[in-house]
Amino acid sequence: MRVCGKLILLIVACLMVSCGAKEKRLNVIIIGIDTLRPDHMGCYGYQREVSPNIDELANRGVLFEDVVSQSPWTLPSFATALTSLYPTQHGAGSLETHSGGAYGTRLSTSFPPLAMMLLKRGYSTGAVINAPALAPELGVDRGFESYLTVPRWKKRRADETTRDVLAWIDANREGPFFMFAHYFDPHLDYEPPPPYDEAFDTGYTGTIGGVFTRETYGKMEDVLTRKDDPEAEREWDHVRALYDGEILFTDKAVGALLEGLEQRGLSDNTLIVLMGDHGEEFFDHGGFEHGHTLYDELIKVPLMFSLPGRLPEGKRIEDQVRTLDLLPTVLDILGIRAWTHLEGVSLMPLITGKGELEHGGAHLLPAGFAYTECMLYGTEKKSVTAYPWKLIYDTVTREECLFDLAHDPKELKNVVSEDPATRDLLEEVLFKTMMSVSETWYVEIAGSGEPHVFDVAVSVPNRPISGNIKMRLFMDRDGHIVDEESLPLTEATEDIIRLQGLELGGTMTIAFKATPRMVPVKFDFRIDGQPAKNVTYLGEGLAAPDSMPFKQKGGRFVSSEGIPQSRPQPPYILVWHAGTGFEPGERVELGDDTKQQLKALGYIQ
Repeated sequence: MRVCGKLILLIVACLMVSCGAKEKRLNVIIIGIDTLRPDHMGCYGYQREVSPNIDELANRGVLFEDVVSQSPWTLPSFATALTSLYPTQHGAGSLETHSGGAYGTRLSTSFPPLAMMLLKRGYSTGAVINAPALAPELGVDRGFESYLTVPRWKKRRADETTRDVLAWIDANREGPFFMFAHYFDPHLDYEPPPPYDEAFDTGYTGTIGGVFTRETYGKMEDVLTRKDDPEAEREWDHVRALYDGEILFTDKAVGALLEGLEQRGLSDNTLIVLMGDHGEEFFDHGGFEHGHTLYDELIKVPLMFSLPGRLPEGKRIEDQVRTLDLLPTVLDILGIRAWTHLEGVSLMPLITGKGELEHGGAHLLPAGFAYTECMLYGTEKKSVTAYPWKLIYDTVTREECLFDLAHDPKELKNVVSEDPATRDLLEEVLFKTMMSVSETWYVEIAGSGEPHVFDVAVSVPNRPISGNIKMRLFMDRDGHIVDEESLPLTEATEDIIRLQGLELGGTMTIAFKATPRMVPVKFDFRIDGQPAKNVTYLGEGLAAPDSMPFKQKGGRFVSSEGIPQSRPQPPYILVWHAGTGFEPGERVELGDDTKQQLKALGYIQ
């Protein structure tokens, strides 16, 4: 009996040791610094000492040198990082004024963001937010138990942000926690407090002084927009010095946050991710601020991961990655398997050096391609970057710019006409991604070996609903883009696409988007001069249209919905509407407080 008793005690002791040795779950802090250009940080090669604490964080962790944001402004960019979806998919990407009201689009509710994923895993979730473009009514608060914003009459500086972050951590440190700490200081207005306002330009004697605002820019626009002018460059030097002063002040606050974690004994068990959402232009391409172009000064951002003892220290990774990849990487480090669709991939193979980035079949683009979209100002532009090549496409003017970033990092020389092979490849990747991220109409036309003559008209009404046709493109049977100039395209506007006398023995596909989402689209087809009703098929089930011409709407439970799984005998015309599985972001009216804040920052009129 004594032996059995000793054995039982030994087993109990072993179980107690085992339980005691069980690892605590990791905490997660994402430090998001608004409007932070990586080329204004010491760890990215900047000569001014503006980021000593962040540089030290990079030395203690893994820094990614080439990170592309999926949008050039705050709301869609941070929403992408927290969902691993493109802005068009997650839906949070629009701010506008209309009929006296101010509106935005909410993050779709059809998928869980990171905070929701961790909340369901038992994490306490909190956010300290300083940007009105991340207001709760825009849906980015989903999954956060605490979402601490500031009213428009109060400006929370970086030191106060750190104070509030640490106060929340103190109240939630017993269990695993996730904190999104958002710092806003490098965003306009550039108003660093003393002595940071004179830290980098002590000899300035101009009229700007220690504060630079949108109003200041307006008053000095005639000077600041002079190209190759010494006076303009001197003023821009001062603007950049004020911006750098804001970064230095923010860096001190980040250092205080990291020190606060150390004092609380949390550093070794807390994953720190530091990222930016977008950059800022200082007349690099003749403009100012952000949200208006897709040049690198706006879409290159910092990204680093730090977890002492578990992630490498002082590692720098040259491979191009995306803010889209942040969420899957965090989940991978935590050992959590995502139960929802993610467009990004885990960066752990690069971090550990144990393999290449994986590309699952559900992802629209391989990891080496970075797709960016969703403008705040001006015409809608899209870009795709596969270093060293980058293609920017204006969806309204249809202008293309191709840059070789290895030889032209400042994107000053458009080589779109000098390298047609590279342009064609990136154009195909870009266009197919544009079509795949949101709902798209397809018309597939097939001859039967011997050419048939097709007349095709696709149109949207201009009353009582005003509809538009967007982003049309034509593809051959292999999916390659066909030049419009080679087609009998008699009309191509936002109201109609018309092909007359198209002789076709093989297959061609027309792809386009129709807005608003539920606008009726009218289709009118003829083959060899006769109405093509008997050779026209709709949707996944190859349904027959009721008449010719006929109308269809996008959406579920309509005959045209779904990709056809088989093909009839040619000649034929297939029409289908391809959804994405994501509900578009709901349009919501913004509250007065958010509206006033956004107006003050110039985001809405």
